[in-house]
Amino acid sequence: MLVSNDPAAPTEDPDATLLRQLVLARKRPDGVLREQLIMTRLLGRHVANIRRIVTWRAYSQRPSDADIDDLVAGVLIRVADALRKEVDPSSSLNGLIAVNVEWEVIDYVRRRRRRAREVHPDIEHLPEPAAPEQPTLADEARALRERIAGLSDRDRQIMAERMLLGLKPDEIASRHGVHRRVVDTATSRALKKLQASEELSDVRHAREAQAARAGRDDRDAQRPIDRRGGSDA
Repeated sequence: MLVSNDPAAPTEDPDATLLRQLVLARKRPDGVLREQLIMTRLLGRHVANIRRIVTWRAYSQRPSDADIDDLVAGVLIRVADALRKEVDPSSSLNGLIAVNVEWEVIDYVRRRRRRAREVHPDIEHLPEPAAPEQPTLADEARALRERIAGLSDRDRQIMAERMLLGLKPDEIASRHGVHRRVVDTATSRALKKLQASEELSDVRHAREAQAARAGRDDRDAQRPIDRRGGSDA
């Protein structure tokens, strides 16, 4: 049995083989389809490595999966364009990929920064939200007159002098030449009408709750306390 002592021939780089086939395909008149197939096989061998490098290079920008897909596609397009212009079978395809990954990531970062400064035209021309208007004293006075519109003219005038001008009941009675009880009655009617309105429902409920608490406190205070410190049952 004969055994060859010659060293085994070194295995050729698959990229170099595909690059050589790419050059030969371009020399053939009908080599367009074959060139596309070789280019697909050549670039397909490096997709996983390109994705890994792109993810690491663009990590600081926190890219999404869709961004990574776009970056990988951009690198593949750049490398394919470079190979269409010139193919050197002796050159390193990894070096060409590394250069184009660098430029694709740089362009990605620039786009992100440019978009961050852009303002949509519809948003740019939106008016500033108006601050809610606080009711003035005149508004409150007008609302008060509307709520007591069902009163008689004299009762409305008495309420206006009492609530708006701040006159005392005796002063109002003197101005109208009536007894103090007439002023108290007109004021009571107006207050009952106000208390029955929906606008003052929260105030009415608060006063009822306050009165209930005051009643409980009075009852607790009136309970006799025995010598042991407890209250009588």
